[in-house]
Amino acid sequence: MSDTSHGSGRMYNMDLERVLLIFLVIALHFDNRDMGGALNAMSSSPGMEIFIRITQSLAICAVDAFIISSGYFAAVKAEKGLKDVFSIPWRKALWLLIACSFYRVVGYVLYVLWITQDFSPRVLIGYLVPNNWFVCLFVTLLLFSPFIDRGLFSLSRSSAGNLIPQGTGFCSGKAVALSSLLCILTLTFSVAPTIVSVAGELAGVNIQGLSTVTWQGDGSGFNIALFVYMYCLGYALRLNRDYWDRFPAVFYLIMYVLASLLTAAVSRITESIWSYSSVTVVLEAMMLTLLFTRIRIGSDMIGRVISAVGGCSLGIFIWHTMPLMIFGLWSRFDIPADFLAATLSMYALSFVWVYACRRVSGFVRDHMKSMI
Repeated sequence: MSDTSHGSGRMYNMDLERVLLIFLVIALHFDNRDMGGALNAMSSSPGMEIFIRITQSLAICAVDAFIISSGYFAAVKAEKGLKDVFSIPWRKALWLLIACSFYRVVGYVLYVLWITQDFSPRVLIGYLVPNNWFVCLFVTLLLFSPFIDRGLFSLSRSSAGNLIPQGTGFCSGKAVALSSLLCILTLTFSVAPTIVSVAGELAGVNIQGLSTVTWQGDGSGFNIALFVYMYCLGYALRLNRDYWDRFPAVFYLIMYVLASLLTAAVSRITESIWSYSSVTVVLEAMMLTLLFTRIRIGSDMIGRVISAVGGCSLGIFIWHTMPLMIFGLWSRFDIPADFLAATLSMYALSFVWVYACRRVSGFVRDHMKSMI
């Protein structure tokens, strides 16, 4: 198995995963009752309900998979000496916050110009704040990542100081410490929250005091604990890649689909299964990431195209949630009958906008450098 394309150090297969994941995020938001609104239409017919539950279950793992792939990629860079584990990525963290604010502000300005014609300085100031839960949690994870990397790398080494021999297995004797950590993280931040949320909803009682995250539950996985867990899981998947490489790509595809169908089936009983911390959702994210680690991009030209689209993921994520896009684009589609068309249109338009912004900003930056 190779993680890179011919003649390139770029992991195009993981870029391809990001291309799919941002599509799944858009699909997830199209289903969202307050955004696309497709979940509100489940009662229209049994067939529509089945379709929406399945699409929601296929897409719900996207956020988890983003973080797992980040941990996986961090392990790759550490192995190749491309990442300074002693350096805190302050610049990258700051850039993410600035980029988030930029897309929010521009989205608001265009929304005012094209739709509302009602400008408010106070609202504009609000959009200047990078008020996005994913970005804020990811930046927090990013600042802690050097310390997490060092800890995970240390746990993956034998007592003699040598790396664990590849192929010894995910839970091999020499990886007891790392395996024990992952088991604790899984039990604490996935199994326990799933039991608390599902059992509480089915029983109709509040048992959130049993939560292992906060006394009010784990917030359906909207918390830094889950992000750290997913990051560690991705890092461990890379460290034990020879164990997982024993299975073909089709195995992981089948497992991802089966886990999604299980999630969809359980959602008929309790929709709390649609949580980022849910056991089945974590399994989906893990299988999907492992699927893309088994994919090889043989063409460097195709890889560069994939990389260009994947590199716009942050902007697409921010841009497609703006009122301009939700009310200006999705309101024109029949929800949920136009599910695929609405999702693809949002993806395409968001990408075009973000890519144009990146090209213009790059031109301005290069022009300014040439003048100095």
